[in-house]
Amino acid sequence: MADIYSRPIIFGTAGHIDHGKTTLTQRLTGVNTDRLPEERSRGISIDLGFAHFTLPSGQHAALIDVPGHEKFIRNMAAGVHGMDAVMLVVAADEGIMPQTREHLDILTLLGVKKGLTVITKADVVEAEWLPIVDEAVQEALTGSFLEHSPRIFVDSVSGRGIDALLTALDELAQHVPLRDAKGTVRLPIDRVFSVRGFGTVVTGTLVSGTIRTESTLEIVPGDYVVRVRGLEVHGHKVEYAVAGQRVAANLSGIDKELIHRGQVLSEIGHLHAHDILVVELSLLPSSPVLSQRTRVHVHLGTAESTGRVYWYENDEMEPGRTAFAEIRLESPLPALRGDRFLIRSYSPVVTIGGGRVIEVGRHHKRKEPGLLDFLTLVAQGNPADVIRAVLKPVQMPMSVDDIATATGLKVNEVIQVLENSSDIFYGPERLVLEVHKLDPFSRRLGEFLADYHLKHPLRPGIERERLKEALWPEWSMKQVLFVVAHSLDVSINGEWVHLTTFVPENPEPWKSEVERLYQAISHTGLKPVAIDQLQSQIVIEPDHVFDVLEFLVQQGRIIRLDDGIYIADRVFDEARRQVTEALKTSTELSTSQLREVLGTNRRFAVLLLELLDALHVTRRIGDNRTLVG
Repeated sequence: MADIYSRPIIFGTAGHIDHGKTTLTQRLTGVNTDRLPEERSRGISIDLGFAHFTLPSGQHAALIDVPGHEKFIRNMAAGVHGMDAVMLVVAADEGIMPQTREHLDILTLLGVKKGLTVITKADVVEAEWLPIVDEAVQEALTGSFLEHSPRIFVDSVSGRGIDALLTALDELAQHVPLRDAKGTVRLPIDRVFSVRGFGTVVTGTLVSGTIRTESTLEIVPGDYVVRVRGLEVHGHKVEYAVAGQRVAANLSGIDKELIHRGQVLSEIGHLHAHDILVVELSLLPSSPVLSQRTRVHVHLGTAESTGRVYWYENDEMEPGRTAFAEIRLESPLPALRGDRFLIRSYSPVVTIGGGRVIEVGRHHKRKEPGLLDFLTLVAQGNPADVIRAVLKPVQMPMSVDDIATATGLKVNEVIQVLENSSDIFYGPERLVLEVHKLDPFSRRLGEFLADYHLKHPLRPGIERERLKEALWPEWSMKQVLFVVAHSLDVSINGEWVHLTTFVPENPEPWKSEVERLYQAISHTGLKPVAIDQLQSQIVIEPDHVFDVLEFLVQQGRIIRLDDGIYIADRVFDEARRQVTEALKTSTELSTSQLREVLGTNRRFAVLLLELLDALHVTRRIGDNRTLVG
């Protein structure tokens, strides 16, 4: 048996109802994928079916059997996102039928590029009829991605042609690119159920990333945080699953009722549901003219919603054309740039088009200058150009993760572009801003600090939090520090932000106030009083008190014991000497004994002793103190 951890090829079936897709699947895999009672009683596939088999080379393969009935096209569309390649199934006794054509359109619109055609029920018709069927099928596939692919005749009942089909599938598997196992975890959910003794289980095709047991992930939309208790791949318990595998994940921390098909299991914070999608939308030749604000059904991955189409360039779009549009959804869908989607008319419900998502969660005005050029650039997909296009309207530092989400690029791809870009600052905390946009922020910061230093010459600068509130209250602290870090004339020292050239000074009339406050604090000795009480006893401007206190602290002339409580340096030095001498005489002394030595109350004794502990002069042992060293 193939290694269950190896990445399989996932084939899908497509085709008209009753053309033998499920019978073919059972012949290849030994599994009847009609799992619902209604499916078996009616003889048609309603929901997605899944099975596994091994190709002649030993390559493991999975097979998604999709329903062919036109009523269940929504389920068929949900299965296509997980396919690496398709088997388009056509019955020899009926040939190309309406759902065959619609399925082929869906496959094309959703970006499937590899596949082959299987002509089933070959033993049902006369032998001389087969070349005629083959010619008709070939003609119907002209211009499609299956035009030059193999066409295999089989009879699923007798098994004729199955070996040739397996060989063709094996060859096809060699030309299918691997999915990204190192990317962000993304598992669109197509089934949800409960297992007694285990709880909630979800299944789906892991389209990117690697899931491990005990991983903490989230369900989007809903933002439910869950833990992966266990994983199964191809019916076997595994420690991890990689992109391209069909996965069953046992989740803890969530009830089954909160999960449904269309949600996505993903890494926390990497995927979001959006109610606006900017898209490159192609209409099928069979589509009606689509006017502005037309209501449609939107299918993306396993999810679906209704929404309205807003064209950017014209008020309507002709069949067979491609244009940029904005789809405003009635319920948000989990989406990333680059996702393929499908639209179906609201009523009657038929497939009319589809395309690619090029931006998520962003509204554009039709008259926005350069809009079509911008969207064309984004649609072309060059990583550096796309990143610059996303950054162009941004007026504050933006995170690498947000850029990755907006562009659909992987984080390491974004970082690689940024590290090689001289016109973009990529700085601390993985924040980004175009170089020319930083200058106004730096200039504003410098002017603010110059004025602040003039008004507060004694302070070492302004605290980071007060700076944020004064200049950019809507920003995060990380964004503020990004500007500080990239402003050449600005420095940061702990909590204090200041101009690099600034040195606190003591100009008149501050000098006399500094000395008056210092002397007043000194006179309180080891029985200090709160500053607000002390202030009423001396002559000092109320607005100057904080500045003077900070200046004295920075100079080391006073020491802060608690909020509003300070002692002078010479008082502290004497207290330190007294404690040291007492402990030289007695190895250990209690707090009460040291309070007597200091001649102060218990509160101030505790504050002083805790400060001596922090300075490694004393060490606390229970309620006692001893000298360090």
